[in-house]
Formats: sequence, C-alpha cells, structure tokens
Amino acid sequence: MENVIVNNKFLRGSEWRKWDLHVHTKGTAKNDQFNSKNFDEFCVTLLKKALLKKISVIGITDYFSIENYKKVKFFIESIDNNNSFNDEERLEIKKIFIIPNVELRMLPSTSNERCVNIHCLFNPIFINSIENDFFNSIEFHNGSKKYKMNKTGMIELGKNMENNNIGDEKAYTIGINNFVVAHADLQKLYDESSDFLLVSSFICE
Repeated sequence: MENVIVNNKFLRGSEWRKWDLHVHTKGTAKNDQFNSKNFDEFCVTLLKKALLKKISVIGITDYFSIENYKKVKFFIESIDNNNSFNDEERLEIKKIFIIPNVELRMLPSTSNERCVNIHCLFNPIFINSIENDFFNSIEFHNGSKKYKMNKTGMIELGKNMENNNIGDEKAYTIGINNFVVAHADLQKLYDESSDFLLVSSFICE
C-alpha cells in the first residue's frame, strides 16, 4: 500500500487546478494578431506564461483545424532540446495536458444574426481519427454544391465563391470565413461518434 501511495503524483485527493481551454496561437485561421517572430517563439511565450500562472490544462484552439495543436504538441515533445527553458521548467511543461479545441460557426444564427460559435474539445488519444471521423463527416451546402469540413473543402468553397481566380491560401481563408455547420449535422455526428469527444461547449459571440 505504501508503494501505491508514494508512486501516485496526486497525493491530496481532489484539488483545484487551472485550465485555459480557449487558446489561439500564432497562425490561427482568423484574426491572427500575435507579434511573435515565428511559431517556436510563440510557444516559448505561451509556456512561460502557463508556468507562471500554474496552468495545468491548455486547449489549443483554431477554426476547423487541429494543425496548430499538433505544432504545439511537437514543440513540447522536443522540449529537451530547447535552451529557452531550464530542467525544472521542462519537467513542469511535460506535465501540462494539451487538448485540441476545434472552433466552428454553427447555424441557426442568434437574434442579432450572428452564428453561434461552438468549441469541440477532443480526447487526444483519438487524434488520428479526427480527420476522417470529424472533418470529413460534416458538409456545408452552398447552393447546389456540398463542401466537406476539411482543408480541401475549404479551398474548394473559397475558390467557388471567387470564380476560381485566387490561389489556395486565399481560398482557404475565404472558405474558413464562410463555412457554417448545421446544428442537426453536428448533433448527429456527436450521437454517433461521442466516444472520441472529450467535451463540447457552446460560446456565443
């Protein structure tokens, strides 16, 4: 029994921990106002602040994408080679639980004609299933055409709205800004695939 207690890092039972589940990063798909020179510099700033404020869980958030979540995870996995932190800081950073948070715009709109913003937080153990089971499973109907909620679908939507006269990067941005999810479609997916969703929360903006 003593060994069980000693090896358990949670020795005090229930206790409060700080979570920040809505953290956008440099390179976020909309309204990127971060001044960091590159993504690594952003990660250093983010994690230094997380240590200072003793944050235990961070939800890396972006619109219709988990790519920046993957970048943050890779940065942390490579933390032993990063001279911006000392040994103690590296150890504490590895303890921070990082969650992918996908932000969507959903219909029907609110009374002031704004879409509801919904955040879908995923259990990281299902990260390899999200592309197929989530992004490829929801479609946006624009006129007679349907576009999947993945990067290819966003680019196709953006180009269609601009008569194919733009490059992929700009088309992707336009697609992101115009793609909306129907509540019925999201509810159906949740009911059928709730095992890979950690939690979902609704935020109106």
